Amino acid sequence: MRILVAVLLVVLTGSGLAVIYSKHESRLVFIEIQKAEQELDRLEVRWERLILEERMLSDHNRVEKASRKNMGLIELNRESIVYIKL
Repeated sequence: MRILVAVLLVVLTGSGLAVIYSKHESRLVFIEIQKAEQELDRLEVRWERLILEERMLSDHNRVEKASRKNMGLIELNRESIVYIKL
């Protein structure tokens, strides 16, 4: 009878330690998931900013102004434009 009680006590203690270990591991995994979600949110905000910046930089009016200023380009008269059929 004492052996059975001792075995059950060992099994119960081992089971309790396994539950504690499992809980600890699940908390560590949860923390990693939270960190990954925060990083994802940070990267999504950065991506949206980059998309807005790209749209701003590729705006037709901005490109035209920059080309006129930096390269000295001018707009041609309609009479000066020659169309070529291919």
